[in-house]
Amino acid sequence: MQNPFRDGGPLEIAMGLLGLLLSIALLWKGIQMAQNGNSWWWPLTAGVMVVLSLHGLYRRRRAKRQSSP
Repeated sequence: MQNPFRDGGPLEIAMGLLGLLLSIALLWKGIQMAQNGNSWWWPLTAGVMVVLSLHGLYRRRRAKRQSSP
């Protein structure tokens, strides 16, 4: 049985996707809060988190594609 915590393992992939889902949920909630009169810093910060999560997933996928023969 392979180690699920290794680089490129299933848990590493799942953590990237969970981070993306969490940041999207925070963006959704931040937009709702801003519409109710709270600060626009919440959705702005959550949007940055979404972009960083997508960038991390893209880099991981690109590195995997380049390392395979």
